[in-house]
Amino acid sequence: MIKPKYQWINNTEHPTIDDTLVQQFNITPIMQRTLEGKGIVTEEALASVLEDRQIIHDSAQMSDMAKAVARIRQAIANQEPILVYGDYDADGVTSTTIMVDTLRKLGAIVGWYIPNRFTEGYGPSEAAFQNAVDEGVSLIITVDNGIQGHDEIALVQEQGVDVIVTDHHEIGPTLPNAYAIVHPMHPDYDYPFRYLCGAGVALKVASALLEDQVPQAYWGLAAIGTVADLVPLTDENRSIVKKGLKQLNEDKPASITAILEQASYDDVITEETIGFLIAPRLNAVGRLEDASLAAELLMADDYEEAQFLAEQVEHFNQERKDIVSDIAEAALEMAASYVARGDQFLVLAQEDWHEGVLGIVASRVVETYHLPTMVLNLDAEKGHAKGSARSIEQVSMFDALSEQSTLIQKFGGHHMAAGLTLDLDNVDALRDGLNDWMRQTFAGVSLQPTKTVDAVVNIGDITVDNIQAMNRLRPFGMGFSKPVIQLSGMQVQQAKAIGQQQNHLKVTFESSPMQALYWNYGALAGELMAGQTIDMIGELQINEWNGNRSAQFIVTDIASNERQILDYRSKNKKLPQFDNDAQVSYLIHPSRDKQRDNEFYYGEVIPEHYEKCVMRDLPLTMEDIEATLQQLQVSQIYLVFAHERSIYFEGIPQQAIFKQCYKSLMQKGTIDLGQDGMALCQYLNIKPNTLKFILKVFLDLGLISQKDGIIEPVQQTDKRPIETSRVYQARVQRLEVEKQLLYDEFSAVKAWIETSLARTN
Repeated sequence: MIKPKYQWINNTEHPTIDDTLVQQFNITPIMQRTLEGKGIVTEEALASVLEDRQIIHDSAQMSDMAKAVARIRQAIANQEPILVYGDYDADGVTSTTIMVDTLRKLGAIVGWYIPNRFTEGYGPSEAAFQNAVDEGVSLIITVDNGIQGHDEIALVQEQGVDVIVTDHHEIGPTLPNAYAIVHPMHPDYDYPFRYLCGAGVALKVASALLEDQVPQAYWGLAAIGTVADLVPLTDENRSIVKKGLKQLNEDKPASITAILEQASYDDVITEETIGFLIAPRLNAVGRLEDASLAAELLMADDYEEAQFLAEQVEHFNQERKDIVSDIAEAALEMAASYVARGDQFLVLAQEDWHEGVLGIVASRVVETYHLPTMVLNLDAEKGHAKGSARSIEQVSMFDALSEQSTLIQKFGGHHMAAGLTLDLDNVDALRDGLNDWMRQTFAGVSLQPTKTVDAVVNIGDITVDNIQAMNRLRPFGMGFSKPVIQLSGMQVQQAKAIGQQQNHLKVTFESSPMQALYWNYGALAGELMAGQTIDMIGELQINEWNGNRSAQFIVTDIASNERQILDYRSKNKKLPQFDNDAQVSYLIHPSRDKQRDNEFYYGEVIPEHYEKCVMRDLPLTMEDIEATLQQLQVSQIYLVFAHERSIYFEGIPQQAIFKQCYKSLMQKGTIDLGQDGMALCQYLNIKPNTLKFILKVFLDLGLISQKDGIIEPVQQTDKRPIETSRVYQARVQRLEVEKQLLYDEFSAVKAWIETSLARTN
């Protein structure tokens, strides 16, 4: 049995697409099951996904838009200096670029400013705002921030400087006293779509200012901000990304060309290109230094300038990767110790951890242990700990931190993520408090992560053409995730570890030419046997190699309800590294002392909480292993059967050898085994080990005595058959054990064990 990492959520009671719509939209079987799984079944819903229908709402419907546009035009007409105040992430720098370029096109006197993550933090900075006033700025436009900047906005408004807030973040109980607030969630307006990102809001302002004559490049920038900020890819956002990707591929800006050259990417730009290549590089600058470099790159029209700036951005991206790798390694090692002691909320803290990447590190720990995680940098000079936290679906990070608010100086966040600062002296207390809260709140609640399955697919429907057709559903993202496909009842043909470190898994199947790849799970190769039936969830892909195209399945999770009996009898095979050794029981030889609580002798009762059983040592008898199988309740059995030496090929000496040996001993009377042993072996034509066995039998039957290597026959009238010796019978049993467990084909051993288990159950 292979237990899945995730709980698979499969909605079997979903509405279906009418056959006429299937034909109308030319929907393939895999597409149909996927769309039905996502609840997209009506003609309107299908058209919004499958047809090139654009949903672009009227900018004038957004809050304070007319007021904001009028004030901006007034500032341009009067040549008032304008400051665009941005943010340090990918959404922030794309928002800044759109707004600055729009104002420049309209002839404005415009400057821009992006706060430093470490010295100023997120949102309006009092010092930066006051500096703008001092330099004669009369209008500040925030992009991707500002809705929480009450005090800073009030400070400059009182000095006669107007502030226009353009933002998309959650609105608090009160609104800042700004000149205008352009926000899709404004409580006094009813904009048709509430979930634009900062760049999306900036695009709407640009559209209003330019009277809908928006430069095509803005759509590409807005698409980058939309994908990077993980807002739902539905409604207007979907149209922005579709239109933006089209623009990026047809007329790639110098900045994006330079970024992708640094990434060694020369292919079609998709939402994944943004998510995995473009956005991380734009974000890297703000994570380590001043994000202004990223904005300068996006604003660069000259290709050589863009190349120069992209090289610098790439340097920051590589540095970010190295820093994340180093911190993640230390954090995961630290997390392992806390998990081992039973912590359910991981609080990981250390000095000199770069605060700009702690959110990424926390996410990696959550991916590994599926527990809410906080990663903190300890700053002795400032006397505080500062960092980021990431959660799992079942646990609200906001609720968890709210319960411990007395220990925290300040925090902000939502269900899945948060940032916080606290006194150094409170770190241990916070760790204890969060774990107490977890134990009380989630007692008896499963924290297993979940995966929603979009479609259970028949293997016969998986063709290159049908996979290619799935691209019609793009772009994928938040709210419209990449389809998770389930394949059931797949019979394994071969499973093997691949890659330089043998750390990836490749599986082929008896019923299909499709192959499956499971990244970072090469160790499973030893647990998947030919003929075994498995279920999988993952993503369908097309593998292209040497001009050939074939179906490929990228595995997210594997499950099997079959009890597994795994052959590790070869000395060349090493047991896998078990994720949780506490769930593994080991059967050892009775001559060995138990070193751990999870070691047992054959025949002893093994508690039911153990999921795996490693038959490490060879049992004494077949009855011993049968006694174990009578009560064994595990999902995986590993056959190792270690032993010091085999006697199978030595066998049992014939009766004539026993008689000849005994006769020789009687004739000699007394022999010194050290001096005469080899001569006796040569006389009998047997090996030393066989002679030792014969003498042990004689000793057991009382036919000889032995002291310090001197053997003397014992005169006896009561003769006992050789077969009655316990030593003789033990050898008979050992030969049977070796024959059945060591030298039989694995299929025969497996069948015998399965029969014994079935008989018991």
